[in-house]
Amino acid sequence: KPFWLKLSRVTFWPVPVGRRFVQESPAMVRALGAGAKQSILKKMVSGGKAAYEDVEGLTVSLGVIYALMLPTALNLQNVGFDDGVQSKNFMLMLCTQPDFRSYVVETMTDPSTGDVGTYAPEAFDWNVTLGRGRVLNTKTILESDSSVWKWDGGHPEVLYHCGEVREIAATARVLYEHFPKWRLDAYALMNPEAPLWSDHLSAMNSFGMCGFMSGLLGSLEIYISLCLSSGREDESGKGLERWNSLGFPLLCLNLLFLMGAIMVLMFANDAYSESQDPFFLRSGRMGSYPKIALVGVMLPIKLPFIIGSILAQLRSCRSVLDNNGTSEEIEESQAEVATVDC
Repeated sequence: KPFWLKLSRVTFWPVPVGRRFVQESPAMVRALGAGAKQSILKKMVSGGKAAYEDVEGLTVSLGVIYALMLPTALNLQNVGFDDGVQSKNFMLMLCTQPDFRSYVVETMTDPSTGDVGTYAPEAFDWNVTLGRGRVLNTKTILESDSSVWKWDGGHPEVLYHCGEVREIAATARVLYEHFPKWRLDAYALMNPEAPLWSDHLSAMNSFGMCGFMSGLLGSLEIYISLCLSSGREDESGKGLERWNSLGFPLLCLNLLFLMGAIMVLMFANDAYSESQDPFFLRSGRMGSYPKIALVGVMLPIKLPFIIGSILAQLRSCRSVLDNNGTSEEIEESQAEVATVDC
């Protein structure tokens, strides 16, 4: 057989030889098999002649996975406003809001609001000794120009780039301990255009939680539809085959939703873990262990499973096409022998 004809057996779609030519040429039909008119991808999505137990098991499995992952998303949604997240809000406001930096200087300079004494009045000391004669002047950092603060008006993701500057990270850490929290909240409420890390984290948590909740309800609805169908009682299999024509694509779509929700939850958990660690940017955004594990461990482990699953499915579908072609050739040979005998 021509090379392009052999290649068509392992691709997701039939070769573009023209639908009319494929349908009207007996030789082409025998070569590609009876399933050549329907692409492998369409067979994978439609479910074909999958047994009732297989469809039921897949539906239940998806629902169980959704139910197991949903509490994690709910818990992450509830803890996304703790002190660690608020400290990142403070740093992000410093990185993107020049007015807030001026407000911090004004607040900590005023004798009434900059009092940091515990038992007696004590003015806030802007200088922080770091040993070996090194001194960090936090006021000088706050009053620096655009050569230091390059992200004014930026989005929440600029926190990664801004936090990589050691002087900014140290300044934010020192000031957060003494700046009144209620003043940070009041400034954020009066300036809704200012980005907040808690909003960024809450967005990912909310999308992930809604994805798991929608998928769980979708699995329940699909299972109820399958149970009420005639797929189990109909011995001919026509009822289940008709249900599969619509229900199986919904299962595939629900599986895609599950994978998407898991990815969103993974990124949300990563962002939350970073908010709890004041040192997460010492080695850069991609130098932290969560990023190293994601790129160096998870992806290499995941890729063989993805590629192997796809290849296994393609080999299975190719075997079906080969069997269809062989059976048709056998039937044709038997018909020719019967004609000769007659």
